[in-house]
Amino acid sequence: MERGNKDEILNMIQEIEKKKSEIEEYLSKLSILSRNETLKNIMNNIIKSNSILQEIQQSKGERLHKEVKEPVNTLQNLVENYISKIQETPTKKIIYLREFLEIFPLISNNDKDVIINSLKDEKNKEKLREKMNSLVNIFL
Repeated sequence: MERGNKDEILNMIQEIEKKKSEIEEYLSKLSILSRNETLKNIMNNIIKSNSILQEIQQSKGERLHKEVKEPVNTLQNLVENYISKIQETPTKKIIYLREFLEIFPLISNNDKDVIINSLKDEKNKEKLREKMNSLVNIFL
């Protein structure tokens, strides 16, 4: 190959890399809705475009679809269930705590052991609930 062709090819590669960087930067700045937000927007658009659904919504006085509050309640119920299990059978507290921590795949086994050691001596029900809710909020 000639020297001119090599320089031309190198310049083309540099231009391609520059365009690739610009595209990556542009894509990183785009806001992408979460699945739930997208579904919510779709539901709202369907309701707005369908007169029958609008009438039903107005007659009920509430939305046809509920916002994403159910998982929070479910997670709170989960913590409450474990708290009540621990209160009923305090001798199995470590077993219940380990069972509770198995819900969190992001926590390593070593970290789970440390967490269990910090929670097992907690006598105050409210503080235990607070710490367990904190784990739920952080890792789920």
